[in-house]
Amino acid sequence: MWYLLLLVLGGVGAVTLARYFALGTAATTAALLPTLAPAYLAWKSFQHDRAGATALDLEAAADQLAQAVAKQWDEEAAVRRMNDPYPLPVAWRPADADLVETWTLLAELARAWPGGPPGDPTHWPADAAGLAGADGQIGEVFTQRVPTRRLVVLGEPGSGKTMLLIRLLRDLIEQRTGGGPVPVLFSLASWNPVHQPLQDWLAEQLRRSYPGLRAPGPASAAGAAAGGGQVDLARALLDARRILPILDGFDELPPALHQMSLDALNRGLSARQPVVVAGRAAPYRDALTRPDSMVRLNGATGIHLLPLAPEQVAAYLRRDAGGPHTPAAARWNTVTAQLGTDTPVGQALSTPLGLFLARTIYNPRPHTRPGSGDVPHPDELCDTAAFPTRAALDAHLFNAFVPAAYTRHHPSPPRWPAHQAHRTLVLLARHLHAHHGGNPDLAWWELHRALPPHTPRRTVGLAFGLAAGLAVGLAIRPAVGLAAGLAVGLAARSMYPGPPSTQLRWASNTVARRLAAGLAVGLAAGCAVGLAAGRTAGLVFGIAGGLVLGLEARSMYPGPPSTQLRWSSEFLARRLVFGLTVGFVAGLVAGPAVGFAFGLAGALAGALKGDKPDLATMIGPTTLLTQDRRTFLTIGLLSGLVVGLMVELVVKLAVGLAGGLAFGFAFGLAAGLAETAAWVYFAMTAVHLAVRRRTPWNLMAFLRDAHEQRGVLRQVGAVYQFRHLDLQRHLAQQPWPPST
Repeated sequence: MWYLLLLVLGGVGAVTLARYFALGTAATTAALLPTLAPAYLAWKSFQHDRAGATALDLEAAADQLAQAVAKQWDEEAAVRRMNDPYPLPVAWRPADADLVETWTLLAELARAWPGGPPGDPTHWPADAAGLAGADGQIGEVFTQRVPTRRLVVLGEPGSGKTMLLIRLLRDLIEQRTGGGPVPVLFSLASWNPVHQPLQDWLAEQLRRSYPGLRAPGPASAAGAAAGGGQVDLARALLDARRILPILDGFDELPPALHQMSLDALNRGLSARQPVVVAGRAAPYRDALTRPDSMVRLNGATGIHLLPLAPEQVAAYLRRDAGGPHTPAAARWNTVTAQLGTDTPVGQALSTPLGLFLARTIYNPRPHTRPGSGDVPHPDELCDTAAFPTRAALDAHLFNAFVPAAYTRHHPSPPRWPAHQAHRTLVLLARHLHAHHGGNPDLAWWELHRALPPHTPRRTVGLAFGLAAGLAVGLAIRPAVGLAAGLAVGLAARSMYPGPPSTQLRWASNTVARRLAAGLAVGLAAGCAVGLAAGRTAGLVFGIAGGLVLGLEARSMYPGPPSTQLRWSSEFLARRLVFGLTVGFVAGLVAGPAVGFAFGLAGALAGALKGDKPDLATMIGPTTLLTQDRRTFLTIGLLSGLVVGLMVELVVKLAVGLAGGLAFGFAFGLAAGLAETAAWVYFAMTAVHLAVRRRTPWNLMAFLRDAHEQRGVLRQVGAVYQFRHLDLQRHLAQQPWPPST
């Protein structure tokens, strides 16, 4: 790809030099002709490499995906301190019989499936009581004791459901053989079963978390697509049942969607398709026992997580404090005496969540000065006057958690004071509840919604317009800069980072609006050209460019962040239409040959497209931001360079090289924004929040630190989430501005 780009830029440079130094056309052409054969060979080699890159079979794709999933959750387990000091003991019993299939029906169903049961029937227990277990047995329970390998994991808030799912996932990865199904953890909170079929949603989540799965699937999978079209690896793996969905957060769906989601699961899961669904027990029971209808997950049994045993909690707290005979462990004596009782502290510390919060807040850490008072004493948890109910004590633990996570005595001292961290986390939680209906997915490319309506587009339009206007105005003259700035500003304001589009269609109700916006931008750009090259050239350039801009629907609504550049044949065809149209206009001014060269060069530069090709890599939020920024800068630079070199050549503007490059800079800003606006809008949002809401200036560094060092956030694919939904809800209920 880079060879081809260098070839194009070299050709443009050769023609430019020929015009500047009055070299003969014949001599220039003779010098360029010998490069055609090497160029053809390079192009065919490039095509061969791309064909080989897409020939990845599903077995190899599944194996590479399994490596990425294993690495992702090994790292996440370390961040969540799941093994520090040791994994919390989690036990379970069979789920209530009225929430699952009868055991007899379950066994009969598994035997009746095409190809027979997925496991060995000799390992099945005689009844559901055989599902009881604890800790590392979860993998065995799922693969050997559940006849259909469809399991519902239920529990109370904070009972350790997600922690158990991570254990199950890591166990399944260890047991997996080559080409077998890959367990992938999905957050159900982002699914709307009314608008998205299950397989479509799963494929979308796979593409977002593992962007390499956007690559084309093998030719053998094409026939399975609707209409026989090409499918990507994400959909091909799902269709081949090489993905084992582990669906967490059933209770995080709106209650009105609970029954619809179960019905959609039943319709979307094929026979022999294993699945795990986890959620809180009460919402799941409500969904199954509503008087107006009855639905349950077909072919599924279930387990219900048990509270932690008092002796387990006491041992864990003392071990985390350094050992049972240390002075720090003795601080817990009053608390451990109330474990297993109905007191608020006895109830709050019966769950892994409450235990995690308590040990983070009250157990001294290295670098803490003895007797300094920096670490509160756990005896205050037993004060029933201050905390008369469990809800009051839970609220206290959430309130104290953030200051404890941002203590200056942390092994990795925080860059931000606790009050600023608390303020920022409250703002983010309120944003999720106000603009996302409580959805836990904190995606950095959607943070612009936290700002007042129209503020993001106006701010980006103003900033880009000023930058372009100053560059052109200083290089040529103020009037031309004003017109160029207006054109770029209008273009930037129209490019809003909305949701990604799945297909193009002709929307009659939006055509007039798009044409009006495109003509406004085009005529403004035409003014810039007209001021320097004459009214006729400016008018023709503005009308033609405006029509194309108004009808180019996809570029006006950039999709999700881009991670890498590739040469897109699809984009090449579309950009040829744009480039040759503008080249035709240039040809009216400077001649057909030059116009064709200008259009072709612009189309080739515009065919660069952001892509996500690495299959075995899970793209995290920070990496995604970095690569999206790189895509923006690369596309802007290359597009601007091509246009800048061609402006003086094609339109014959007497502005010199500086003027041409200034025009190229203005065009490059718009071109980069048209391909990916995500980084630009996030940077603008971060600055706005830092100025108006006093959040950290480097917001992405704050989010990364909150995940990797503080344990306040967790990472799920390309998004962050609060460590627990109850923590998010607690922070979202805080007043604004929050008290310090």
